[in-house]
Amino acid sequence: MLKNYDETEVMTNRVTFLAEGKCPSTGVREEVLASWEKCRERRLDAKTTVIKTLPTISEGEKLPNPIMSFLRDDILPDITKLLYQLLQECQGALFWVYQRNAIVFSQRGNQDFLRQLNQHNIGIGTCLSEEYIGTTAFSLVDKPHEESWVIGHEHYLDLLTPYATYTYYQEDFYGHSYAFIIVPKEAFTDGLLSYFRLFNKARESTIRCYRNSLESDLKSELFNQLSEARNEAVIFIDSFGKIVDANQKFSKWVNVEKAELKDKELTEVLPEMQRILSCLETGKTITSEEIQLSKLPPHMQFVQMDVKPIESDKKITGLIIILMDNKTFRQRMSKISNQAYYTFDQIIGESGALQEAKQRAMNAACSSSNVILSGESGTGKELFAQAIHKASPRREGPFVSINCAAIPTELIASELFGYVEGAFTGARKGGSMGKFEYANTGTIFLDEIGEMPLHIQTILLRVLEERRVNRIGSNIATPVDVRLICATNRNLHKMVKDGSFRLDLYYRINVLHIHLPPLRERITDIPIIVDYYLDYFNRFLDKKVREVAPETMAFLINHSWEGNLRELRNTIECGINNAMGKTLELEHLPRYFFEKEEKMFDDREGSLGHESVYEFEEKKKMLALMIKFNGNKSAVAEEIGISRSTLYRKLKSYNLL
Repeated sequence: MLKNYDETEVMTNRVTFLAEGKCPSTGVREEVLASWEKCRERRLDAKTTVIKTLPTISEGEKLPNPIMSFLRDDILPDITKLLYQLLQECQGALFWVYQRNAIVFSQRGNQDFLRQLNQHNIGIGTCLSEEYIGTTAFSLVDKPHEESWVIGHEHYLDLLTPYATYTYYQEDFYGHSYAFIIVPKEAFTDGLLSYFRLFNKARESTIRCYRNSLESDLKSELFNQLSEARNEAVIFIDSFGKIVDANQKFSKWVNVEKAELKDKELTEVLPEMQRILSCLETGKTITSEEIQLSKLPPHMQFVQMDVKPIESDKKITGLIIILMDNKTFRQRMSKISNQAYYTFDQIIGESGALQEAKQRAMNAACSSSNVILSGESGTGKELFAQAIHKASPRREGPFVSINCAAIPTELIASELFGYVEGAFTGARKGGSMGKFEYANTGTIFLDEIGEMPLHIQTILLRVLEERRVNRIGSNIATPVDVRLICATNRNLHKMVKDGSFRLDLYYRINVLHIHLPPLRERITDIPIIVDYYLDYFNRFLDKKVREVAPETMAFLINHSWEGNLRELRNTIECGINNAMGKTLELEHLPRYFFEKEEKMFDDREGSLGHESVYEFEEKKKMLALMIKFNGNKSAVAEEIGISRSTLYRKLKSYNLL
């Protein structure tokens, strides 16, 4: 570097600048001259022999602990050893500088030279900012991975003119920091500068490798902790099909020590896994697939398996394989199934009766009180229950659904409240958690509550009152925070009078009562629902039925729909399966459905008087016209030849509004 440094010219310019505040020639680097001007503006004395110290160091400006030096000699032994040896030979010194306040917190190098600098107050605790030490390499660098140097008379202070200073700014263990080196200016050669650069690059690379190694160790430890905490057996496979790691569960299953599993071929331990290795090429993910592993004990050879490929830089580098016994799989699937999927937006219909029910349900969602949904079978009681849960503050909790009519009487108590091991003959080893515990912090939906036996009603009442559950065979009460929604198609009030339903339980669950109207009471919704199912089954069955014939729609509207939405859905699905063209015709509907409708019509017509038959025909005509004119009541009234007010009165009397 000295070949580009004309000491005589620089020294002359410096003397002139210190005397007159300007340079007579261009022999000084622009950045050096700019620094000189700042030093002059700060009235810094170039002849000072002792560097001024900071007046005070605030609490936030405390020096770093020297033990926490970002150099970390224990991590960089070879690199630092060579640098210290070089500085010892060339009578140089190295200072590590804290970026936040420019204070030196560590020093290395030739001990005699360090003592000499310390006498000038250059050492640990010195602030190297320009206002204290003038122009140096430190004052010219301010960006990460940037370097600078100042030689001889380029320094502003006289005491630094015999030296060259070099600074490198980089990110380190504790943030951005500086390396500040002082050597005799005669020693500052291109070779020495190259070594400094090599040192910084090597040091930076070593730190990066250390961090990557540390990150890898931490991730490995985290993986071990997580995998050991799981109930599943976990295996980690590299891209060559060898076992990199496995948890203790897997080791126990295959009866091989964990240390012995490492680097073994997966197919050597489990030959049945040969086909799984194809995932390394295809990147296919496998979820909940059953596989038989002959090396496992006979009672657990059939296990469920998940396989997840691991990618790095768009290349598959390994597989994570998770194996679950049947018990663990059931538990996981139970948790997955305890969810609500439907929202109020998915409840289709615009009739007044349905909108009223939806509004009451939306209000109930904002409350924590118990809800009872009444209505005929197929009116959508569980759909409403899920929508209430999804709109409630408990939406993040589980939604557990139980059909009280579908569980045998002798099992319903254990299903709802759980049991401990040995509670009864056939009780599962380890016991079982009940649905109320599964539903903790969420919602439990008891469908067909009217079918619940009286002795179970007594237990349910106690659970609701105490908000605690005692498993069968246990005296320990487990607190549960559950919101109850019940549903029934029976008249619970009549059941109370008959003695088949407890009065106290009836009042406990019947806080918010929402009645869901049957389909025959909201027939104006039928065209909307038919269109929805038409679109759904076209996609599901890959069909192209685009419309419904007018006589078919009229027939659907006039049907009694004893099965409500469930029956309508089944009818449309059957019709679309039978349809060959783009129109759903009467002949495509289920034959039993058509014959039943004809019989009902004949029976109804034969049992009605002349006036009732007329009203029935008028109702059919109004419905057909409402469909034809898309609900435009003015057009319907004009077509029939009656006033709009008369039409409204008739529609209301026929329950068509």
